Amino acid sequence: MSAPTASAPRWLPRALGFMVAGMGLAQIGVALFPGEARYLQGIEPWTPFHIHFGSRALLLAAGVSLLALGRGIARRKRAAWWLAVGALSAGLLLHLGLDFFWRGALASAVPLILLVRARRLFVARSDAASLRFAGGLAVGSAGALLAFGWVVLENHRVQLEGRHDGLARMQAVAELVFLQSSDTLLARTPEAQTALFAISFAGAATILLVVLTALRPVLDPPRPTVRETERARRIVQSEGRDPLNEFALADDKRLFFTRDGRSLVAYALWRNFALTLADPIGPVDGRRVAIREFMEFCADQDWEPVFYETGPDSADDYAAEGFVVFKIGECASISLPEFSLTGKRYQDLRTARSRAGREGLVLRWLPPGIPPEPALAAELRAVSDGWLARKRGGEMTFDLGAYSDEEIIARGAALAMRADGRVEAFATWLPYRSGTGRCLDLMRARPEVPGAMDFVIVESLLAFQAQGLSAASLANAPLANIHPASVSDSRHERAVRYVYENFNRVYGYKNLFHFKNKYLPRWTGRHLAYRHRADLPFIACAIVAIHSPGGLWRMLRS
Repeated sequence: MSAPTASAPRWLPRALGFMVAGMGLAQIGVALFPGEARYLQGIEPWTPFHIHFGSRALLLAAGVSLLALGRGIARRKRAAWWLAVGALSAGLLLHLGLDFFWRGALASAVPLILLVRARRLFVARSDAASLRFAGGLAVGSAGALLAFGWVVLENHRVQLEGRHDGLARMQAVAELVFLQSSDTLLARTPEAQTALFAISFAGAATILLVVLTALRPVLDPPRPTVRETERARRIVQSEGRDPLNEFALADDKRLFFTRDGRSLVAYALWRNFALTLADPIGPVDGRRVAIREFMEFCADQDWEPVFYETGPDSADDYAAEGFVVFKIGECASISLPEFSLTGKRYQDLRTARSRAGREGLVLRWLPPGIPPEPALAAELRAVSDGWLARKRGGEMTFDLGAYSDEEIIARGAALAMRADGRVEAFATWLPYRSGTGRCLDLMRARPEVPGAMDFVIVESLLAFQAQGLSAASLANAPLANIHPASVSDSRHERAVRYVYENFNRVYGYKNLFHFKNKYLPRWTGRHLAYRHRADLPFIACAIVAIHSPGGLWRMLRS
């Protein structure tokens, strides 16, 4: 797509979209409140799209179509441009046809000229499969509507006033479909009026279906190729400073690379919301460029970018690009060279370690790349299945690993085992900081031995310390905020605090925070960055859907 012309200002699509959407809202309003039709009757002759005051059903269908079309124009969708140009061109030709109506022709010509001038601004794509379906539906429906209208007009020939030659009849059908009324053939009886309405309603319903289908955003972005995955792996290994960066390589992610190839954005899609995981992965000095290029990429797909679980030092970059930023949780990190179990503050951890020793537990490392013996694999599966059953939910995804035999083989695991081979708990750790850090991922334990999970974590941290690693992360505590409440907190932060304080039974936010806080980590904030306040409820749905394949109900159960 070529660059925008200087003669077409970038605000023009939004202005035209608001105009079309405004007409749609007006028609919906009249359909719902017919007594207010008098406010539109005076301006109706000057509108590019006809307002059919005789039928509330037609008004409603046409209004929804115009509302969807206006939204697509405002979002610079190429399919919306074609639909609007086609509808306005049809209206212009019909107004200039057998019965010349100059005001309607002018009303169609002005926005048509503006759309043609701004054609290079319309670059946003639609879903390819939906667009093909809409095109086939439009072509097939055109012939079906013409045949249907021809038969209806022929059956009511004596009840219609006007010319009945073939050209006039085709124009009448086109007027009924595109303008929702006809000046070429006029009904003389209520039965004929009903017949004309049937043609108009069939046309309006077809147009509505075509518009809604053609304007769907890209729904299924291509999965990364092997080469793209390897390219992403190199960036993660060299530039990945965030404990969450390793999840960029998971199967549920799509990948976006900046034009200079230095940075990577991992994201998942729900409807038209592209939810990223943490900040762009790459050089810090290229982060704002990566944010801007990802925004442009999302605009081309008709998506809304949402940056999820971003770090505390990037808030200014998002704010500079027009995002609203607020804290949604904390991330726990531990400096391994400074980690120690001495002192009163670590008493709970020492107690858990001592209890595990009395129970006869030892730590065993299952190295990555080596499949466990069948008996051990069955033990791990039993621990995980029991944990999920007690949790009463399914596996979470996106920023958490899901248990699978393949994942255990790929990542390895730290196991709390008895002498007889029974596994009481296990954990998996992911590398970050070019391999000098480890991030806690899966935590699965049986309930019979309290503190078994703490035993696995403590022994793992001490092992990492002995290996000379620099840092470990205990991952995130959603909705937690270590800072006390303040009158300066935003509405978003107050809402997050309310959920954290009152919905602990749903997910156990407090329990998770207190479990990790025993290790006295350094807490850093995690943030959400989004652009439009009206999108926040949908973003919440996107977060739930992307994290839990079973959706909101499964997450509530969990």
